[in-house]
Amino acid sequence: MQLDSRQLRHLAAIGQHGTFVAAAKALGLTQPALSLSIQRLEDILKVTLVERGRNGATLTEPGRMLAIRSQEIDETIATALHDIELASQGIKGKLRIGGTPLATGNIIPATISEILEQTAEVEFEIVEATDETLIDYLDRGLLDIIVCAAGQISKTGVHSFTPLFEARTVLAMRPSNPLAKHSSLSLDLLEEEVWALPPSGGTFRKQIDALYVTNGWAFPKRVIETSSIATLLKIVRMTDAVSLLSEQLILDEIRLGFLKCIEIDHPLAPRVFGILARKDRTPSTLASLFNQTATRLAAALN
Repeated sequence: MQLDSRQLRHLAAIGQHGTFVAAAKALGLTQPALSLSIQRLEDILKVTLVERGRNGATLTEPGRMLAIRSQEIDETIATALHDIELASQGIKGKLRIGGTPLATGNIIPATISEILEQTAEVEFEIVEATDETLIDYLDRGLLDIIVCAAGQISKTGVHSFTPLFEARTVLAMRPSNPLAKHSSLSLDLLEEEVWALPPSGGTFRKQIDALYVTNGWAFPKRVIETSSIATLLKIVRMTDAVSLLSEQLILDEIRLGFLKCIEIDHPLAPRVFGILARKDRTPSTLASLFNQTATRLAAALN
């Protein structure tokens, strides 16, 4: 039994568009030609693939199964063509990437992992630091690109910014914390709690400070400051300290039951993260590949 991959695409198009007329138009065929293609496919398989009715055409269960396989074939071909393109371009070299803890904790490793599956002749250097430090390194030519918050876009117009995902801020604590029984909390009621926060001066800390100032709240009296996100997370996991963190940053800790996140009654505006680069520098092929891959993977974080 031999099946023509074109016939499978024809079947998938009917499932997608719902009528022979619309499917034929999308495929660049006449309706009779499309009908004949499906009839031949049904004759080969000796099974009904399409139910035809007044309201259009729907795929039967065997038809849906074949349509799914058609999509898988198209994806396999697209992947193979992409691999060939990479090989022909000879993607190789080193990419120096800067990122804040949120970026280095998820999107950067995920992007690098996928790139390494496509080509092994590449190197990566990852620098984790504050937004301000990373931008300084980028401007001095010590980094090729950085993944940071949109607020860091230069007003001088020397940088380009490719949005990736939004980071929602939540109140984080260990599940045994007495506050964990609440579904939401107002920050002005937590003045007496122990807090674990990034040090003053950083972009995220400035946003937190501004929230307190804008609402006229008294800032927490007991604050543990650390620039290390790993240390901050351990403090929250091992004590009853609370912290404001991006939900994406602690997804693994939440899934494993190490941390719990609580909604904030007066939430901070979501921060948009993306790839920052210099406009006056032509990106390498590897940098362009990183940009494309990160943009696609980031869709799952939004």
